[in-house]
Amino acid sequence: MDDHFQPLVSIVFTSFNHKEYLKQALDSLINQSYTNYEIIIVDDCSTDGSQEILLQYEHLEKVSLKLQTINSGSYVKASNYGASFAKGQYLLFAQCDDFAEPNQIEFLVKAFEKNPTVGVVFSKSNLVDKNGVVYANDFTGREREFKAAIKKNALINGLVMKNFLSFSCVIPNLSAALIKHELFKKVNGLSNRYLVVADWAFWLDLTEITDFYYLSDPLNFFRQHPTTIRSSIKIATQIDEIYNLFYGHINQYKLIEIQQNKLKIGAGAVWFSYLVENKKAWLNCFLNVYPKIKAKERWPLYYFFKGTLKHLVEYFFIKLKNNE
Repeated sequence: MDDHFQPLVSIVFTSFNHKEYLKQALDSLINQSYTNYEIIIVDDCSTDGSQEILLQYEHLEKVSLKLQTINSGSYVKASNYGASFAKGQYLLFAQCDDFAEPNQIEFLVKAFEKNPTVGVVFSKSNLVDKNGVVYANDFTGREREFKAAIKKNALINGLVMKNFLSFSCVIPNLSAALIKHELFKKVNGLSNRYLVVADWAFWLDLTEITDFYYLSDPLNFFRQHPTTIRSSIKIATQIDEIYNLFYGHINQYKLIEIQQNKLKIGAGAVWFSYLVENKKAWLNCFLNVYPKIKAKERWPLYYFFKGTLKHLVEYFFIKLKNNE
């Protein structure tokens, strides 16, 4: 890549052992309608032949290839490493198993041009299976408050976004968002403390310093398959990370009581959601998880039951809407 090239958008593309998806993912970025970009590819020491495929893109003018010889241990470290080379005003973190609509970056950049005060522009994502077949979108499972407020393209105040994020990660896919580079640096990037919820922590931190903008058209394809990061991490670790994230955020930013309660109830709702997802695994890890939660929260079961109620209300609301 030309050292003097100054792109507006830096795409940080992280790869690890998903060679079957690489061509679709990279080609969808290289063939974007928007052209003022660079792609920084970081392969985290793949062992499945991914690096051989990635070398086929090394000759492209806008591509910079970083092939690691030692695995970093997480997509977070690989993403931060890639971002350290970024020249653009905006960052997009592309996952190697996702892919994009041809006009994704064009539409995200246009939204920034119309709303220059926001720090993040993100879109709805289509959910696809391992074969790339669309079966839903991520808006379908959002809570009532989000759906009521964000029916179309909309600016989301940072405080409102914090409320949404207290119940679920409403930007579940890094590949769907364009981020101001200066703000990424301001919050010190993605946190290495987390294996699963680093992106959720990142969005929460940003709610303290910026607003968000939502595009209602799906511009990204978020692949769901058995080897995603979340599916490979034990439930106990995921629950522990959620509580560390929410209670750490409360303590770091000295939130007022109403904001604290929203996050505490949200943590309880997420804890309950794991029970719904895998009862046996949840029960098996309870004696391991509960003391850790008790160390952070004096009344863990109170907020667990409050979160359970919120989760059930949302569940029955979705069922009711689907039956209409």
